[in-house]
Amino acid sequence: MDEPTIEMWRALLDFRARHGRYWKRVLSLKWMNGSDEFEHFSASLRMVRNQLGPTWLYALRPAALDIAARRLATLDSQADNCGAEPVVSREPCPNDH
Repeated sequence: MDEPTIEMWRALLDFRARHGRYWKRVLSLKWMNGSDEFEHFSASLRMVRNQLGPTWLYALRPAALDIAARRLATLDSQADNCGAEPVVSREPCPNDH
């Protein structure tokens, strides 16, 4: 896996919002001492660590997170999140005709 899932992006964005400028350093330390278990979206944060790793995290640029935030905002603004369902379920949305 080279890209985070939607849940992973949400976890990273939430963590960055709550921990500020040095959020990557904080997350890395929490991964090392196991205290990420007590964070919001802890399972998704662990998935980032296990599937993408700390090297990926440090290579992550703010612009990539900003793009992910805009993408998630677009998905969340859709009334029934129908934009994301075909990718996950492979079934057409009820509103599609």
